[in-house]
Amino acid sequence: MQPMQRRLWQNRIRSLFYLAGVGGVVFGSLDWAETAEQTALSMEELKKQLAAAPQLTVEELGQPVRTIRQGMLLKAPNPDGKTWDLVQIYFPHYGGQNTLVFIDTGTGQIKTLTTEPGWNFHLCPGVVAPNGKLFISILDGKLRQRICIYDPASNQFYLDAVRMPEELLGETHPLVLGTDGKLYAIGSHPSRAAAAARIDPDTLEVTFYGPIGPSHAPHGCWGYSGGADDRFIYIASGKVPWYLVAFDRQTGRSEVLATTGPVGGYVSVSQLADGCTASVTGQLQTDGQRIDYWLHQGKAIRKTNPNEAPPWSARKPLVTFPPEPELNLAYAEPDPEGWAEIRVRLEGTWKSFRFQTPLYPLDIYRLRELPDGQLFGTAGAYEGNFIVEPTTGKARHLGKIPLSHYATAIHDGLIYMSGYPTSPLYVYDPKKPWTTGTVEADQRISEKDPSANPKFLMYLGDKKMAGTHKMYAAAVGADGKIYFGGRWMRDGSAGGLAWYDPKTGQAGGTWQPFSTYQITHLAAVEGGRKLVISTVAVSDPLLGKPKPSEAALLFWDVEKQQIVGQFTPVPQVQGTGPIVAAGENRIVGWTVEPDQPEASRLYGVETTAPRLVWSRQLAWRLPVGLGSNQQEPWDFRLGPDGHVWTFLAGCLVRIDPADGRIHPVGKLSPGGPIAFAGKDLYLGGTATLRRIRNLLSQSP
Repeated sequence: MQPMQRRLWQNRIRSLFYLAGVGGVVFGSLDWAETAEQTALSMEELKKQLAAAPQLTVEELGQPVRTIRQGMLLKAPNPDGKTWDLVQIYFPHYGGQNTLVFIDTGTGQIKTLTTEPGWNFHLCPGVVAPNGKLFISILDGKLRQRICIYDPASNQFYLDAVRMPEELLGETHPLVLGTDGKLYAIGSHPSRAAAAARIDPDTLEVTFYGPIGPSHAPHGCWGYSGGADDRFIYIASGKVPWYLVAFDRQTGRSEVLATTGPVGGYVSVSQLADGCTASVTGQLQTDGQRIDYWLHQGKAIRKTNPNEAPPWSARKPLVTFPPEPELNLAYAEPDPEGWAEIRVRLEGTWKSFRFQTPLYPLDIYRLRELPDGQLFGTAGAYEGNFIVEPTTGKARHLGKIPLSHYATAIHDGLIYMSGYPTSPLYVYDPKKPWTTGTVEADQRISEKDPSANPKFLMYLGDKKMAGTHKMYAAAVGADGKIYFGGRWMRDGSAGGLAWYDPKTGQAGGTWQPFSTYQITHLAAVEGGRKLVISTVAVSDPLLGKPKPSEAALLFWDVEKQQIVGQFTPVPQVQGTGPIVAAGENRIVGWTVEPDQPEASRLYGVETTAPRLVWSRQLAWRLPVGLGSNQQEPWDFRLGPDGHVWTFLAGCLVRIDPADGRIHPVGKLSPGGPIAFAGKDLYLGGTATLRRIRNLLSQSP
């Protein structure tokens, strides 16, 4: 039997059963399905229709967001012993191109350098060595650690200046100055254990140590922090679980000094001038409280009180620094022409260092309609949001917040946004001016300021709630709460669901019921009384639960605050894919065809008593990855005509929720997030905002 025929028979067999699961209905009946012969015929006809579709006329309305992201500011003391050199880093996205601005506050000289793409200067630690040079740790395109050097004596910068071992990886890559005067780069090993390298700042000789400590496989390893004394390297090796590891450089042996539980623990190591300290939260065989330690001679010595003396003798500092410069970075964010300035107080007087950076167009990742008819968009790489006025077609970049934006819900005229990292929640009132990040009295307004708009509310990724690192989906429930669904990262693979009540400001969430189901999409149905949750099946080593044999649509009852049923629209599928509510009690979904990676499957499910209403195989791949970062130039959404609008084989198409019939609209590439204004359709997906005039009036 062919895979397609077998799949149809499986669906028909499943349609005979009406099974009561824990808390609700698991399977229902099948109203309609094509035979294998009908599928082949309908696919041939659809291919002809797609090929014959007209080319759509697309207007380009400009690039709503042209900017550059402000990165870290590093400092190096000048040889005069009084002043500092500043290194301000900018980049449009991870991996560059990177613009480095070098400011010599002693001479007033300003130099800029723009690197080729491929070098990641995001969160790059910098350490001043005893010879006065600033060593900077960055990553290459394969997350391998690389070292740059800036010499304040000559104002020269050297990219990739040290020959580093290929096995020393990031993402986190702390760099510290050990008590022996050598630099220690700390990270991870391909075996998923920790690793480190010692760098002689004078000869640039490198000694590699790794792997260090236990492997975290199948999870990843992140050396979040570390330190080194005259003999040992100490590493906070995480995250599932966390290990506090001491590595003896003389013997090459590792010892685990502390271990946390798999959920909610944390280890932090700090480098001091004379030694190292650590704090451990959630340590095994404790009540979970934070315990502070001295790290000395390869051992963790518990601190008895905050004022006790360390177990080592004080030493003369390896590096002598002049007084820290007083800085004002309120204007360090480049303006729409790329001009920025950093102000430094020198001898009691503020001096301004003004410079210009290149600007880059950023792709449009999100596009939504607002109740007042305007469109609300999101640029990639944390570069913020913009408003489109459809009457003019003009877009205005509003500003930036520290959010990688994925999930959006609009409720009572307010925009609720979440995403990454640690699932932060923001609320924006589009009727009021955007104030976050603007300058007032020479200070930038923080997203946590009482006057901020958008305003930061909380982290939904708290382990007491959803535990998620990324929120991918949002929906509004009948109870007035805003629901967000997503997944864990780094410290687990579970899914999580959180909710926020705008009336009370209270939030909650849960992850245990979703520990083997990452959440990728949400759809509110039945007047918001029920949420349909689309998932990807994963294993759960935290609770010891195996990966389910297939993913499922999960049904969340808003009143009961629990899962009340599940349904698998395609047997053995590993993810139920994008879904959209298309009516009071129907969702339309699109997922992979398990037996045929080059094929995919559309389906319609009635949600009241879950049942498969129709299922249609397509001779094309699912255009997005299951559980992807949702940054592909694509969309899957309900249009004002009641059809689902999406892209297939280089065409914009409409899908009838009643039976899954596909109606080509016109050829268009690339696709992107879709928004409607009147009869016009707007598109993201590239750095240029696009519009197709009068498209709805042309659609049958």
